[in-house]
Amino acid sequence: MNTSKTYPELRRATSISLGAGVLMLAAKWWAYLITGSSVIFSDAAESVVHIIAVWFAWYALRVAMQPPDDDHHYGHQKIALISAGTEGALICIAAIVIVVSAVQRIVEGPKLEQVDVGLAITAVAGGINAVLGFYLVRVGKRKRSVLVEANGKHVLTDAWTSAGAVIGLLLAWSTNILILDPILAIVFGANILREGGKLLRIAAMGLMDRTDPDLEAKAHAALQEFGAQHNIRYHRLRLRMSGSLPHLDFHLQFPDDMPIQRAHALATQAEHVVATAIGYENADVITHLEPLTHPAGHV
Repeated sequence: MNTSKTYPELRRATSISLGAGVLMLAAKWWAYLITGSSVIFSDAAESVVHIIAVWFAWYALRVAMQPPDDDHHYGHQKIALISAGTEGALICIAAIVIVVSAVQRIVEGPKLEQVDVGLAITAVAGGINAVLGFYLVRVGKRKRSVLVEANGKHVLTDAWTSAGAVIGLLLAWSTNILILDPILAIVFGANILREGGKLLRIAAMGLMDRTDPDLEAKAHAALQEFGAQHNIRYHRLRLRMSGSLPHLDFHLQFPDDMPIQRAHALATQAEHVVATAIGYENADVITHLEPLTHPAGHV
């Protein structure tokens, strides 16, 4: 992945998301204030959390792209996972606020005003968020940015909430069963809580250096083929993801009579082969050289 080409596109994506988030926040709160709808409140409340999370993602991207320095020898990529975790936590908080508010509306008795205007505003906001969310997820997947992809999934959650708000408000308005409004807000709040939990899990697994099974399988296959071609063995392959950058290390065992210069050249070649096989040319790959008579230990 070419960082010089990737960073501007990711930066542009987060900037678009931040700008759109501010506009959607204003529109949804306007819709809530003129309607008093619980489902529109759930949409507006989620947008408050969303704008905070997007701002953090915007900032975190700029930190994550900084090169390693004297204080951070492995770079700054893990802030992307912190950003995703923060976004997930904020989504969960918003979901709880939505559910509590909806329950209060049920107790107090729901009221609706100027529903037609509120519906139009919410529908337009939801459509814009749907387009933006798909764009962010696509960019995040293509550029392998967990930060931008998480932001896109959050925007899509916001879009689904808007869609649910429109449907719920239409049902309550058309049937005059106003209690449908807060009941559906509780349903949407539960869905938002589930999405927030997913982001928290992704962030937690990344911060705990969980391996990527697909990348690990590709690395094993590449090393097995490379070893068969050059009469060398490998063991102790380890892989972890630091943000969007994989770190791998493994031991290579060479014939006892092979010159160190030759062994080193093959080890360097093996590092490139593995990086290419997993699709990360800039992956951090480290090898440890051993003679074949050295016990392999645990594979």
